[in-house]
Amino acid sequence: MTPPFRSHLQAAFEAAGGRPLAQAATVSPRGLPEVRTVVLRHLGEGGDPSFASDARSAKFLSLAAHPHLELCLWRPDAGVQLRLLGRVRLHTDDAHARSIWHALPAETRALFHAEAPGGPLLDGGPFRPPPVEDGAEPAPSFTVVRVMPQRCDRLELGPPLQRRLWSLQDGAWQARDVVP
Repeated sequence: MTPPFRSHLQAAFEAAGGRPLAQAATVSPRGLPEVRTVVLRHLGEGGDPSFASDARSAKFLSLAAHPHLELCLWRPDAGVQLRLLGRVRLHTDDAHARSIWHALPAETRALFHAEAPGGPLLDGGPFRPPPVEDGAEPAPSFTVVRVMPQRCDRLELGPPLQRRLWSLQDGAWQARDVVP
């Protein structure tokens, strides 16, 4: 079922050349808030955006402990903020993960073959990921995080100033306009 806000997410993808940046808010295993920027790599028909993550990262540990996150996309060209709350599905060795892996730039794929994120630099110098062949299969640590939407909040800073909330209730999307 295509959610009524999918066109707004699609517009964000198009405005960013197919790779919008989003802030991803998670909860750490200790219950602390975390936020980081991710590059959205795919938008499914169900309004489900996907991004790549390293299974050795703190982000992955947070998602394993609390499998929900909220994405916040800001479109300065349109003065629109989109917040998308959803449950995550982790894809490792399936067609969805492989299609995103092969579409990644070589420099990004190389990061998944390097040491674990957040660890010390082994040689003390600048970080240099190892080279990766173009046809190489996904690294064991490569994971795709797919956000299955449960709520979307669209704020348009206008004029006119408008805000609409969509929430999934009993399998159907409900919309309501609220005070911005």
